[in-house]
Formats: sequence, structure tokens, C-alpha cells
Amino acid sequence: MGVVQPKFDPRAFAEDIRLVIWDLDDTFWDGTLTEGGIRYRDDHHALVIDLAARGIMSAICSKNDASDIEALLKERDLWDYFIFPSIDWTPKGPRIAAMLGQIGLRAPSVLFLDDNPMNLAQVADANPGLNVGLPDLISGLLDAPQLQGKPDPEFRRLAQYKIKERKAVASGGVEGDTIAFLRKSNVRVQIEYDVETHLDRAIELINRTNQLNFTKIRLPEDLQAARAELAGLLALNTTDAALIRVCDDFGDYGFVGFYLTERLHNVRKIKHFCFSCRILNMYIEHWTYAHLGHPPMQIAGSVLSDVMQRPVRVDWIEPTTAQEMCTAKADPMLRFDHIIARGGCDLASLMHYFALHTDDLTEEFNQPLNGQMFRRDHSSFLMPALETPLNEKQHAAAALLGYAASDFTSQLSVIPQGRTLCFLSFWADADIPEYRHNETDLSLPYWLVGAQNHDLIAKTELREAVAETDVQRQRLGILSRDFTHQGLLPDAEMTRRYTRILDHISQDAQVVIVLAPERGPLHFANPDRPSHPHHQRLNVNLRAVARGRKNIILLDPADFIEGAEDMIDLNHFKRPVYHRMYQSVIERLSAEYVGESDV
Repeated sequence: MGVVQPKFDPRAFAEDIRLVIWDLDDTFWDGTLTEGGIRYRDDHHALVIDLAARGIMSAICSKNDASDIEALLKERDLWDYFIFPSIDWTPKGPRIAAMLGQIGLRAPSVLFLDDNPMNLAQVADANPGLNVGLPDLISGLLDAPQLQGKPDPEFRRLAQYKIKERKAVASGGVEGDTIAFLRKSNVRVQIEYDVETHLDRAIELINRTNQLNFTKIRLPEDLQAARAELAGLLALNTTDAALIRVCDDFGDYGFVGFYLTERLHNVRKIKHFCFSCRILNMYIEHWTYAHLGHPPMQIAGSVLSDVMQRPVRVDWIEPTTAQEMCTAKADPMLRFDHIIARGGCDLASLMHYFALHTDDLTEEFNQPLNGQMFRRDHSSFLMPALETPLNEKQHAAAALLGYAASDFTSQLSVIPQGRTLCFLSFWADADIPEYRHNETDLSLPYWLVGAQNHDLIAKTELREAVAETDVQRQRLGILSRDFTHQGLLPDAEMTRRYTRILDHISQDAQVVIVLAPERGPLHFANPDRPSHPHHQRLNVNLRAVARGRKNIILLDPADFIEGAEDMIDLNHFKRPVYHRMYQSVIERLSAEYVGESDV
């Protein structure tokens, strides 16, 4: 095996250097400690500190007596600037390989300095891609473009790696069982939904992480452009996003992860899913992916963790709040045995947040089905599950319009035992008319985009305008032939249905009803503009039925909309509005459940 030649030109590094590993004798200082003394190099001492202030770490891999080295460097007040010191008399190649595994860095982002060419060759052979160099390289490191790092005058990155180092030392007492050690470490996770306040950290995670960046979709390198692009994504009501902060008994790791998902027809797909390598082997990414419900994700390139093919059931992580994050034992956040949500995209946006409060979330949302949008937020689909099920002929009539037997079922029909939270939204009742099947008297809503509030049977030109496929044209023909237009639900029927639904749900269950928005963006420009009449009527009936019921929370979006900039249109809001709604409900529920032993 030939001796690897050092890279004297720092510009030859293939990528940015994140860690410098120092040999000591005749490298960090002049001379050999065990052979008559050394001349301490103050310039190298200052270099280690300067690198740390750029967020670039220094480690030690030396053949020496560990106690002597520790005493010397502590006397010089430099010991704590090194991470993962490896000081013994064994070969350096395997030691550096183990070090990189513990730290979670790839070899091409690491530089090893040693005065012995044979050591460099042996280490390079054991760690393919590792940068190696003789001490001659040291004088050019501060000016090397790949060692500019990022200003960190408070040495926060160093503090994070020292936490990881302490954990690595402590884990040696658990007989190599990583998960057993994690169970003892009191790992807590905070999901921070207010990404806008920490926008630059999210950008940094998206653009700078590699080993645990699953999608590798980058933002522009220009910071202002990156801020604008990410802020635009975060504003959408179909975006769900959060930063992940981690604490354990060894310290606070800060915001170490970020995810952003996009929803189409209430189906979530991951766009960004990235984590700092300093939480490698803590299974934070596994916990987060499971928390999101294992949505589709297109993995790009290589990553150091497999959350899809090799999932790990992470039951040792405790989700908690920012206030409780780094207490010795955090109080668990409010939890429910079951959460059931039935409605439209408003609830889909809310459930992203409430998923943190249960292990059993049932989502019954609007979705594309059989060539049209199935509006599950219309109460006509719920009533057969609570009252008289459809008979065979009625199911056949419903099938003519594209509905299946499963569309008339609901988890709400049998409320499970335990602490249960239900969310209901009936916005479709306000705007979508019903049609009665002439033979079976079955009443069903039918709607296509562009046909809101209208009688499709009476308007030939409207049917031609809204039908986009042959299947839709066929069903509209059946609707005109076999059904009679009944129109929007009358007040009396709304009252009857909502009373029946709330009577069916146990008073021990908490119910949140989302009211329909009555005023859209145009109302902010013209306050005298009348409220949306159909939504206003729906809300009047919902308020009347809910009055006097102690287990009901009426959630009015208007209370959380601060201006036209918060709205996309009448029925859709920017992401922060849903977060405010979530926070309000959680605060209220937490106050109601305070004092219960299991909260």
C-alpha cells in the first residue's frame, strides 16, 4: 500500500470541512510528550478556538496517555474545545472510523492532521474519502474557503457536540444497547409550529443538512430569496410545517429538524424532511415520520437513516411544550385516547396540530372519489350512520351518483371508550343542495365545482359548464332523470340533524364545532358588505343547538383572522390562522381538564 500524500492546498478539499482531527506530538505541538518534553504552540491553540467560533469542531486522535493529555490541555484551558478525544496506543484508522460514527459525520467533511505519513495512509485506507494532511497544511486552514464555517461566537455548536460526547460516554454503561440507553435518557421533543419566528433556522436545516436530509430539495442560496420562497410556502392553507426541538438529560439540542408537507385533496406528501446529524441514532426522524402518519416521501440520494423500509417503534420520546422542554421531568401535554374529525379542509388543516395529542386519530375528510369531490362535510352522509341505515334500493340509488356504502358510515356511530375529542364541520350544509330520488325518497347532496347553491336539474347550460368528464355528464343525466331538486337544508332540518348528532355523542366526550366563515377578504375592504347569508344561517342553527351543552366548543374562524392578508378566500385561510385556532382550543381544553390525574 502506497503512502497517501498530504493535500497541501486547502482548495483541493471536495466539500466544506466540519471537523479537524488533530494528532498531538509534532503536530499540535512541537516534540513528543513522552520523550523529553514539548513546545506548546499558542498559534495552534488560537486556531482551535477560532475554528470553534466558526462552528468547525476539533477532535483529538493521538497515541499518548489520556490522563497526561487531559491534564495538560485543562491547564491550558483548551480541553473543553475538543470533542470526542481518542487518546490511547491502538491504531488510529479504526478509532477515527468509530469517532465519525459517534459524531455522525461523513469522511469527506473531515480533515485529519498527523506528522506521520504512515498514519495518514492507514487512516485514509480505513476511512475512504477522509481528507488527510501533514502539519504543513495548518497555516493555511483559516483562509481556506472550505473552512469558513458560519459565525458562532457563543460556541453553540461546540456545546451541542459536547452534549453528544457526554451521551456517548454515558451510553457505554448500557452494554451497547442504544435503545436501552435512550429509554434512560428522558428524551423530550417539542414541535414548534411557529416556523416564521425561526425562519432562518429552517432555511439552514433545508440547505445545509445532508446526511439526514431525506428530500434534498434546497432553497435559494440568497437568504432574502430563500426567506421569500419559504414564507410563501408556509402561508398556504395546504402546507403543514414545524421545527423539531430535542432535549434529554444531557442538555438542549435546539431546533434539530424541520418538515414541510403539502396537501392535495387532504392527502399529505412530504416536501422537506431534514435533521441535523447531531441527533443521529436518537431516532428523532423515525418518531417524527410516524407522528406525521408515514406520508409519501421521495427520498433523494443517500441518507444515514431508513424511516420507510426499516421503521422503529419509538416509544421512549415524550412530546412536550416549550415551557416544559428542559425541566428534569416534563409534565406530559394534554392527551386524548381518541380524536375523531369529520369535515372539510378546515379540519384537515387543524388536525395536523391535534395529531400531537393522541395516538388514535380518525380523519373523515372530503376527498376525490369516483370522479368527483366527495363532500363528507355534508350531514346527509352522516345521518344514516346514526339513524336508519340505507336499504338495498337506496344504496343502489346512491351508487347512480357515484356514492358507495362506505360513504354513509362513520366512527361517530360508536364513540369509543376513554377520553374522546370530536371535531365537526358542516360547511357543505350551507351551500350544497339536496336531491330526492323519486323511487326511494333518498335525499342526497350533489355538487360539482362551479355549481354551488344551484339547481343542476333546471339549468341545462350549468350542467354543460360544470361537467368535465363523460362520467360526470352521465351522472348529471341520471340526476335530471331520476331525482328532484329539493334545495338547501331548511332551518328545521338543520336543527333536527345537529340535535340528533350531539345527542348521540356522549356528554363525556368533548366536541369542537367549527363555524362557517361569514366574511371573506372583500369585507375588510368594505366593512358594510353583508355577511355570507348561507354561512350566517348555518351558524345561527349551530349556535342554537349548542346552547346549554357544556361539552361543546364553538370555534369561529373570524376570531382568529386579523386582516385580509390572513385569508385566501372565504373558506380558506393562511396557515397561521389554523395554528391560532389550535392554540385557543388547546388552552381552553387544558383549563377544563386541569387537575385530572392523567393530564
